[in-house]
Amino acid sequence: SFRGFLESELLRTSLEEICLQCKKLDLTPGGPEDDDGIPAFLAAALTPPHPKSVWNALETLVDLGAMDVITNELTRLGNCLSCLSVEPKVGKMVLCSFVLGCAKDASSMAVAMSYKSPFIIPPSSMRRDADQAKVEISQGTESDQVTVLKVLDIRDNFVKTGRKNQFYTYCRNNFINVGAIQMISDLRRNIARELSNLGYPDPTKGGAWYNRNSTSTQNLTFLQSTIVAGVYPNVASRQQGAINFSTMTNRKAKIHISSVNAVKGQPLSRKSQMLEFIAYGEMVKGVAMFTMNQTTHLASVVSIFLLCGDFRIRPARTDVDQETTRAVMSVDDWVSFVCDKQIASGLAVLRKRLDAIFHHIVSDPTKGFESLSSLEKDTLNTLDAVMKSSFSSLPGR
Repeated sequence: SFRGFLESELLRTSLEEICLQCKKLDLTPGGPEDDDGIPAFLAAALTPPHPKSVWNALETLVDLGAMDVITNELTRLGNCLSCLSVEPKVGKMVLCSFVLGCAKDASSMAVAMSYKSPFIIPPSSMRRDADQAKVEISQGTESDQVTVLKVLDIRDNFVKTGRKNQFYTYCRNNFINVGAIQMISDLRRNIARELSNLGYPDPTKGGAWYNRNSTSTQNLTFLQSTIVAGVYPNVASRQQGAINFSTMTNRKAKIHISSVNAVKGQPLSRKSQMLEFIAYGEMVKGVAMFTMNQTTHLASVVSIFLLCGDFRIRPARTDVDQETTRAVMSVDDWVSFVCDKQIASGLAVLRKRLDAIFHHIVSDPTKGFESLSSLEKDTLNTLDAVMKSSFSSLPGR
């Protein structure tokens, strides 16, 4: 049966965004335990959110680096995220894309992730045709976000060549909601304007240093890296021979039926042939188990080590007390890999320099690439080389 009335908007809005706005507007100057803090302020609402949900939102913002853990004061990153009309995780994805050199594509994906899917849910008799059309559009990217990005590129090509009416036919033949894709296209200007107001350069400008990988033939690895840098810790993995995935909290989950990766015949829809990782936008509790939507297959785990979580290195254990040349790399004590000690040390140095570059850009985005030192510019070139190498050296699936 239907509910008697609609829920309060406070219960339907992202609490992370509300917490950022509370601090931005100076409504909650206190810390999390104070009477004038965010939990106390939201608890005074007519229909307050659950206290656990509020604390989870604060913990998420702290993990993102947007808020101080003790005082809940906004960091420079938090101030930037509070000015963007997307969820904080998606906003961080956009800001990380400036370092990864794919700002134009990332800003388009951010808008798509914040709006409803442009793909129509067809009648059951046409489901197979709709799934096949979605797979063809994805072009083997195994990503819902990149699939929508492909649709936007197709739409832009039709419009530039003066074939707008033909685009309507294309949408009808491929089960795409014209109104939704048009709205996503229009909203791209909004996020570009918001970034400009913060001092960031126009993300749509081609040929700039922050779009150096947008036209690369291997730009998929940078798009995957940008997505996981934003949505982390929304990452899941599965072992060889498994069908379902396991999240960081050890929840068993499967890919939602609306995802391109759930279509029969897709690699992620059948048993795994190797250890696999995916990033997802949201997890929903279903009847039998949790389901993940907005999924993206991660071809390389290197992006997790370089861009996500708490990165640590320790010597690999041996049966006897002897020096080893192997090291264990881990992120948040969840994903761990054993590799050569020199490789681990090199990745640790690269990770530290990338963190410094990101904070440098976030602290003063107006200066841009010219303000980076020669060491920082070399670091970005090294990042590009490492990402491309890790992507191209993986075995086939």
